Amino acid sequence: MAHRYLEITKERSRIINHLHAALDQTFPELNDIFNPIRSVLGLTFVSLFPHPDFLTGYIPGTMAKQIIGLVSPKIHSDLIVRRCNEVWQAGQLSYPAQPANSFLTNQIHSYCEEIQRYNQTHDLLKRQLITYAKTFPEFKLIASIPGAGEISTALLLGFTGKIARFPSYKQLNAYVGIDLRRTQSGGLKEADRINRRGQSSARYIMFEMIRSMLRNKARIDNHVVD
Repeated sequence: MAHRYLEITKERSRIINHLHAALDQTFPELNDIFNPIRSVLGLTFVSLFPHPDFLTGYIPGTMAKQIIGLVSPKIHSDLIVRRCNEVWQAGQLSYPAQPANSFLTNQIHSYCEEIQRYNQTHDLLKRQLITYAKTFPEFKLIASIPGAGEISTALLLGFTGKIARFPSYKQLNAYVGIDLRRTQSGGLKEADRINRRGQSSARYIMFEMIRSMLRNKARIDNHVVD
């Protein structure tokens, strides 16, 4: 399940990149307003207005009424109104490279539908992974680390199994492939490097967890970062 989750995440990212590339030709300003374009709100805007010409006859108020009727009531109306103003103003200044009837506008609709399907599968797998991982005694401890998070913890346990089975941290490091490799010959000594062997997916999750800790170090106290 953990492998499938990563596959879906990577495939969704690939389609999102295609969507951004298409919008560069039809309505590039949307790439700045919604980046990356994967939320329900962003996908709804892009589906309705993949080209500035689709804004003809609209004002921000009428845009907001239509968007509010299409998205979840959990999305705050103030955010929708703000995004409508941003998109409408961008449309007045945009000079797209392709006309509104370009094949790219149809392709953009297809990308948005595909991303939404990936979102549904992604969310389902996420819930299943977390539910299963919570049966592991290590889950609560790892998830309590600032920057770890439930899904990262669930994925890590999905790739490593029960961490308690490792006699020491050295065995776990070797299994993941982050144990140090030292090269020394005579007076020459190279900098220590990790071996990069073992469970590469678990290593990737650890790397992303550390990145999250570093990104949030300014607003979250974290003894690991310290």
